[in-house]
Amino acid sequence: MKRILVYCLLFCLVLSCKKTDVQPFVQWTDYYPLTIGSTRTYDCVSIRIDIPTGIQDTAYFQLRETVMECIADTNSCKVYAIQTEKKDANDGVWRPYTSGSVQQYDHQIVRVEDNVPYLVLKFPPKTTFTWDLNAYNSLLKQEIYYVGINEYDAITETDSVLFVLQQDFKSLYSYQHAEERYAKNIGLVYRKNIDVESQPNHAPIDLNDPIEERITKGTITTYKLVDCSIK
Repeated sequence: MKRILVYCLLFCLVLSCKKTDVQPFVQWTDYYPLTIGSTRTYDCVSIRIDIPTGIQDTAYFQLRETVMECIADTNSCKVYAIQTEKKDANDGVWRPYTSGSVQQYDHQIVRVEDNVPYLVLKFPPKTTFTWDLNAYNSLLKQEIYYVGINEYDAITETDSVLFVLQQDFKSLYSYQHAEERYAKNIGLVYRKNIDVESQPNHAPIDLNDPIEERITKGTITTYKLVDCSIK
């Protein structure tokens, strides 16, 4: 926790020195409410496929995120510690999983996972601009953007949802897709990541079939909100 606190304080200091031309948007924090004691619980599915080695595994589990405390609060930045617990389907016991943080800075939401900050939301929401998911880390630039603003989400049956597309690349032999959805007054309600390939190195493949139906290797993960308690 000390390492996260030191990192977050330095992060806020760096961000406070930057200028922005984003206009005020009064309710921007509503899409990622961060009140101490609040929890969000997700049903998760993780599919791992490796046809050459005979692996086709599907794991079902739940993740519960809890806002633990505000660990930094300046004029330009607030940082909240997030504790994540995991419950496997086979035993039903909540166990510590990861620790991270979420930062509210100047109409931006930055989520820190494994000590890597990702700029997941930027306000006010517009479909006419993009931003860099990796703006505050050393990874390659990754442009993301809104594909829907304050729309109904049929998967989670939630209103006033922001649809964020982080990645969407498809070819005959590979498919990468990443998206997140945030609901007003709730936060993250859905997350999906696809990283798969279809290669004829084990058996012939029919390129006329959609790549989703001829995967030879890769992972597919989904998070869907099933319960939340916003204090």
